Amino acid sequence: MKKLIHLQLLPILSGVQRFSLYLLEGLPRDQYEIYLAGAPGGELEREVRNRGWTFLPLKCLKHPISLMDIPALIQICWLFTKHRFDIVHTNSSKPGLLGRLAARLTSVPLIVHTVHGAPFQDHQSRLSQVFFKHMEKLGNALGNYTIFVNHSDRERYLKLHLVQPNKALTIYNAMPDKQILLPTVPKTKDDRCITIGSTIRFSEQKNVISMLIAACQACHQESKLKFIILGDGEHLELCRSIVASHHLSERILLPGWDSQVQPWLAIFDAFVLYSRWESMPFSIIEAMQAGLPVIGSNIPSIMELVNEDCGWIVPLYDQKALIETYIRVARDPHGIRTKGENARSRIQRFCDYDAMVSAYRRIYEGGS
Repeated sequence: MKKLIHLQLLPILSGVQRFSLYLLEGLPRDQYEIYLAGAPGGELEREVRNRGWTFLPLKCLKHPISLMDIPALIQICWLFTKHRFDIVHTNSSKPGLLGRLAARLTSVPLIVHTVHGAPFQDHQSRLSQVFFKHMEKLGNALGNYTIFVNHSDRERYLKLHLVQPNKALTIYNAMPDKQILLPTVPKTKDDRCITIGSTIRFSEQKNVISMLIAACQACHQESKLKFIILGDGEHLELCRSIVASHHLSERILLPGWDSQVQPWLAIFDAFVLYSRWESMPFSIIEAMQAGLPVIGSNIPSIMELVNEDCGWIVPLYDQKALIETYIRVARDPHGIRTKGENARSRIQRFCDYDAMVSAYRRIYEGGS
């Protein structure tokens, strides 16, 4: 039996953490002894223990770069030495660097890393971008495989010479069938409101302030529109203030976070994700599998999943275009239904759960 550990950073249940849970659920229990390490005390630890796996708390591992990274590295090395893992699988940038370094120092046989988004982005200073690129290149050199959840990130890393081609693979994220909400009878009718929804973190990455301001403007112009945006984060209270200032609190609902998103998806007519950057968002996968068309920003990772047959692609930072798209969606119930049907068919081709698990198992078992 192989001893496998997934290394995570935050104790929450965002897409990165859900990726590990979904993948590990698909592995045969009689062939893998499963561990997961990360910051203690959150939803992730509870979900790991509920599944009967072993959770190893990393109290020194924090999100920002700091001197605490040194004791965190020492603690990770100690865990790897104590448990003698056959496979270390790291996720995200900081666990990716510290975890792969610790695994190399402790002679772990197989070191795998999944990139859930590049740590270097256009809005950062040039110095920050250079630093993070060097850290990514170092981490990729330490591991055996670097897995990308979309083709655009893999091609970008290869173009920047941050990873060797023989180590770089693309495996799309996917969800177990039990997590998928089957589409219901079409909800859209000409004489009723159209609900555009989202499940996001209220953060700079998700561009949520621009998304909400456009929603307010669209609601003033189209009476059929309603929005429900689930999530929490640093911009939530500001967004609530913006909605209240437009006197739209009854039509633009910001109820906070709910880990049970499937009942909400059943209420939505369409889904919106207007992010500045993404890797392979589970929110879009869930929405499309539920038969919802998607309004998405024109960033490469979203456009790998969403096209004009199954949604609406809107140029990033084009507020006027986003407002017009919201209004166009509200006035085209038939288009919503057609695009929703296409969305479900398309995502089933791209994000197949059995294919994802099989691809990782081939890597875990020594293939590629």
